[in-house]
Amino acid sequence: METTHPSKTNMEQANFYVFRNNSSYKDIYTWAISIIPESEMIEEGCDECESYSEYPSGSFGVVCEGGSQYPDILGCGAYPFLIVSESVIFAWSTASKFEYHAFPVTVREVRSRSLHIKDAPKYFRIEIDGRCNIDLEASGFEIVTPCPACGIAPKMRKGLDYTFFMTPNSWDGSSMFRDISLFPLVSFCTESLVDLAQRYKLTNFHFAPMQKQNPPSYKGIDYAKGER
Repeated sequence: METTHPSKTNMEQANFYVFRNNSSYKDIYTWAISIIPESEMIEEGCDECESYSEYPSGSFGVVCEGGSQYPDILGCGAYPFLIVSESVIFAWSTASKFEYHAFPVTVREVRSRSLHIKDAPKYFRIEIDGRCNIDLEASGFEIVTPCPACGIAPKMRKGLDYTFFMTPNSWDGSSMFRDISLFPLVSFCTESLVDLAQRYKLTNFHFAPMQKQNPPSYKGIDYAKGER
């Protein structure tokens, strides 16, 4: 099916957000300190720039530590996966244009006096299908050491904010999307995701306006109270 790209005007008028877990500011929630692969491992690397990463291709288990509650979006210290609960999957199923692949994530061990494995919700690793391209210059990034071998810039310099601007007409209209080439681990969304998080009282989400300067200390909008 051919995708119709929104116009530049629509991109400018829409409210876009960067989203992730809020575990850095919500220590009440447990988080995954390590992962236990349950699927084939993917290895990616470049001899020229010496970049390397290794991660499960699909499902995996996690070891959780700390906290007194299980969140709806689980922080992961081993690798920045997007991990959400079954409640999130249900909320997303009530809306359109939420295109993604989901893989089961099993809580295999809990290192917390307040939590037990039997009470853990069903979690899923999410790989977002929606796409966009980030305009590095407009977003304030400077490529310092581009790699001629793999075409990836292993080091990019940027001021202390999280501003992201998309290349005009690069957003495919999905409610969740990523720049798979430059920022494959950064998740973006439209306001519909924020609305669902508020409506279904989903916990531990961190939403930051995509096109506004947000310093590292920014704790995200208070979506539970309807802040936008």
